Amino acid sequence: MSVTYDDPFELLGEKHILSVIAFLAERDRSTKTEIYENISRSARMPEKLEALKESGLICMDCYGNTGRAAITLTDKGRRVAELIRDLRRELES
Repeated sequence: MSVTYDDPFELLGEKHILSVIAFLAERDRSTKTEIYENISRSARMPEKLEALKESGLICMDCYGNTGRAAITLTDKGRRVAELIRDLRRELES
């Protein structure tokens, strides 16, 4: 089931979304398993990842015959991650 967001800020307000973006910003690429192990095993995490993909913030490229996907931030996702990092620094100062 795919969830769409009319307001982009609604997606960013979802639980774990900012954590996923920050996690991916620290890595060249990741897998769903790594995200589940490090952030959350929520039953809604697959639909949240799909929403991030549909919003253009992440890219999921399948590799091998296993159906596993390498998850990376897109250019747009990296820009959003940088804004989040700047906002966090501002709030912490």
